[in-house]
Amino acid sequence: MEYPLRSPGFTLVELIVVMLVLGILAAVFIPRSGNDAIILSTQAEQFAADIRYVQSLAMTQGWSGVSPRRYRINFTTAAYNFTDVSGVAVPHPSGTPGSIAFTGGVSISPFPAPALPNNVVSFDGLGRPYTDASAATLLASTATISMVSGGSTRAIQIFPETGMVRLP
Repeated sequence: MEYPLRSPGFTLVELIVVMLVLGILAAVFIPRSGNDAIILSTQAEQFAADIRYVQSLAMTQGWSGVSPRRYRINFTTAAYNFTDVSGVAVPHPSGTPGSIAFTGGVSISPFPAPALPNNVVSFDGLGRPYTDASAATLLASTATISMVSGGSTRAIQIFPETGMVRLP
């Protein structure tokens, strides 16, 4: 019986080379896909935690014995910072001085956020949210801060009276 010199099909070496090339391409391109949603989610959770921090700061240190001390978080499309109502900077718990910048293309949109026309959320000693820097106007309805990155959106809600912060 005679065997043909070349049979139709692929050799083992050819299959291994193709699998190696596909593996290299997958290792390069798969980690890059979907990072926008992960970065956005991480930064939205951090921003919500920092809003809660300012609220707890107002509730725990909000009474000086003479007058209530209120704290606020000021934000722009690309960053935020903490101050008391007189504008004195309050350090971030991580020790980062100044503004905390959103990274990876994350921003707040639309800006200003509906129900927060002054781009600030202030809290009093009872944890109630206010819509202005001087903490004079109580939040009347649920405020939603929308954070966007690429095609992904994440909302942070702040509820009136209780100041509860939620990521739906």
